[in-house]
Amino acid sequence: MKNTITTSSKTRYLWIDLAKALSITLVVYRHCPPSAFGLTSSVPLFFFMAGLLFNFEKHPSFTEFVKHRSKQLLVPYFCFFTLFYLFWLFVGRGLSSPEEQALPLYAPLLEYLYGRPKLVCMPLWFIACLFAMQCIFYLFKNLNRNITLVILLLLPFLPHLIDMSNTPWKLDAVCTYFPYYGIASLYKKEIFLFMENSKRYLYSFILLATYIISVWLLTDVSNEYLKILLMLVHCFSFFLPLVVLMKMITNKYGLHRSIKYIVTNAVIVLACHTYVIRLADIFITRILGLGVEFYDGNLLFKISLTMCIILLMFVPIYIINTYFPFIVGRGKIFQKKI
Repeated sequence: MKNTITTSSKTRYLWIDLAKALSITLVVYRHCPPSAFGLTSSVPLFFFMAGLLFNFEKHPSFTEFVKHRSKQLLVPYFCFFTLFYLFWLFVGRGLSSPEEQALPLYAPLLEYLYGRPKLVCMPLWFIACLFAMQCIFYLFKNLNRNITLVILLLLPFLPHLIDMSNTPWKLDAVCTYFPYYGIASLYKKEIFLFMENSKRYLYSFILLATYIISVWLLTDVSNEYLKILLMLVHCFSFFLPLVVLMKMITNKYGLHRSIKYIVTNAVIVLACHTYVIRLADIFITRILGLGVEFYDGNLLFKISLTMCIILLMFVPIYIINTYFPFIVGRGKIFQKKI
């Protein structure tokens, strides 16, 4: 089966959809209990796949680009926050800790405007961070590629040189994850050529060996700057073999429509999955009566819960797309206005 779907407007690469689905799944996996089995490359992979799809040519002006991305990112950011803020006001706040109940009612609003949500729908920071990252990267449009690459590689060091822990719109995270997004976009042509290279499996094997070595080194290194360099090597040596594997799978089996369904509704998954995880946790601990110790060291449980959460996400995806598409910037209201 061919690895692409060609439409009148663009070519859709099945292996990209599969890799994006995996990146979303790894983000869900990272947030599922127990936390001991979190993957360090899950968030960078999410930004890497987003960068691979970035295209300067699709949006000739910065203003047009911001309007387009506002519809795709800021509209869901506003709508999901409003929805979950109301839930927090009338339900969640009363069930939270005494410290959280003591906070003023406007505290989540300030976090939302600042682009660093914590009390309400914390995963929305992904959307705020991605929007800021994309707008900044667009300004690199006419910059020399080598200069851009140097800037991208230096940015992760910035939060360690100056305090950016409370900067608006997660600028500390923007700096940390910018190389994964920017390099994927900057070198997408080379990445696509790599995917067709006859020696890609040999190169992937070498990169995987590099990845294993980086895993071992990262457990012992204490120098923060060296750790940043190792993390870059660690992630990129994992990403390229991974996308080669995704291409090999889609070449042989194609892509199930349910995976495409998840990919095209990634914003809904990001916004809702932690609440679904929380409901699953309440069901397991309070209804089934299993203690927290059941989670400890239980990798199989973490994987199983991740798969269950992904399946449960089809419910909000269907409801939002069918009845409330405006929440994610879709529907008649947005066809001409934005």
